Amino acid sequence: MPTDSVTFTINPAIAARAIIDLRAAVGWGGLEADYPAALAGYWATVGGFDPAGELVAWCAILSDGVRHAVLIDVIVHPRRQRQGVGRALVARAIAHIHAHGITVIHVDFRPERAAFYERCGFRIGLSGIYEA
Repeated sequence: MPTDSVTFTINPAIAARAIIDLRAAVGWGGLEADYPAALAGYWATVGGFDPAGELVAWCAILSDGVRHAVLIDVIVHPRRQRQGVGRALVARAIAHIHAHGITVIHVDFRPERAAFYERCGFRIGLSGIYEA
């Protein structure tokens, strides 16, 4: 399916179960205990929906609302990967962030994802992530 069959929505009203299921589909823990409470803590979210209304892409944004924003949990359902959906998701998030005058956008990722984020326009440098 082409990317244009996915509709992106900022801050969609979505059931926590949809995010949990998407996380599980990509092999991440569902983190059932985190949702729906985590949704209240995000500065913004972006959801990508297929024509049937199923959540197939997701990311959350943290921000100080002034200068910095961070993309977290950039997720694309496996059946929609390698079709440009992930890049479209990140582009939509970046556009939303820039529309609020925020100019510095961070993203943490595993080394094997560096090429994807370079294709999205990020300059890859050194950073760290501490996961408990």
